[in-house]
Amino acid sequence: MFPPRNLENATVVEGYGEDDMRTSIRSSDSAEVIFPLSDTVRSLLGMSNSAEMQPQCLAQRLVDVIGSSKVVWKGPFARQKMVLSCGHNVILKAVRNLDDTTEYTTLAYLHQRKPNIAAPKPLGLIRLNDISLIFMTHLHSTTLAEVWPSLKTALKVSIKEQLTLILNDLRSLPCETGNPFEGVRGEGCKDIRRHLRRSITPILTVEEFEGFLFNSDRAGGEVFVELLRQLSPATQSPSPAVVFTHGDLRPENIAVKYENNELIVSELIDWEYSRFYPEYYEAIRCTNCMAPYDENDWHLFIPDCVSPKRYMHWWLLDRAREVRNV
Repeated sequence: MFPPRNLENATVVEGYGEDDMRTSIRSSDSAEVIFPLSDTVRSLLGMSNSAEMQPQCLAQRLVDVIGSSKVVWKGPFARQKMVLSCGHNVILKAVRNLDDTTEYTTLAYLHQRKPNIAAPKPLGLIRLNDISLIFMTHLHSTTLAEVWPSLKTALKVSIKEQLTLILNDLRSLPCETGNPFEGVRGEGCKDIRRHLRRSITPILTVEEFEGFLFNSDRAGGEVFVELLRQLSPATQSPSPAVVFTHGDLRPENIAVKYENNELIVSELIDWEYSRFYPEYYEAIRCTNCMAPYDENDWHLFIPDCVSPKRYMHWWLLDRAREVRNV
């Protein structure tokens, strides 16, 4: 076991801008292991396989690892979210004030239930004061967003076909009859368009789910809302299937790599919005950021199993529903 450190001169990760999360990380911070660390991460942190590290020592080791890691991605507000490459094929996602552990528990669930699915493997989660540090495997790849503009049509079709296989496999995960629409650890429904909303009570039917989407603080006029409700397919039968949904499918969250002169989808990343949802909801979510004058033809190559073309009525209804918030 490592000896406790003198915290009077607590180490700080220095040399970053004020808006950088790393600036506020100190070795005096409280460190707690939320989900067990893999042997790879324990080795990265210099931890003995036979002993737990004292919180103060763990915080210092985290400071050291974070300080020597390479920034892979920063959120619009780097004090809130960033991703670091720690070496040893390990990625670290740091999130301030994480409201639930959906991403981690989803990756653990997929690793157990669908170990061949194209997703990172979870390697442990540590909470450092108000910052959650999610360790996961990292493949040396790039995002589809970076290469998409330069791809020929044949490669775009190939990516679509690969994603179809991955998503169909994902959507084959069963949701037990009578279970709520939720994450794998019981996390309720989220609607993150323009502002975050959470379901207060369990949602058990498509009708209740549609009611949740309609009941926004910015719901619009009663007549308009009632007309849209009358147009909803939710009252028709058979009811849509409930499937496992990535929840944020877009080129930025699709990792690819070149292998034998072919472009391969290596994994889907960012599973924080994954849930069991009605089958049409992925089609709604994956075009959520599409603007009327968007020239990105990715939207024309969305896999058929989650395409707006397959769920046209639901997709058009949701577009009309969102007019209320403009």
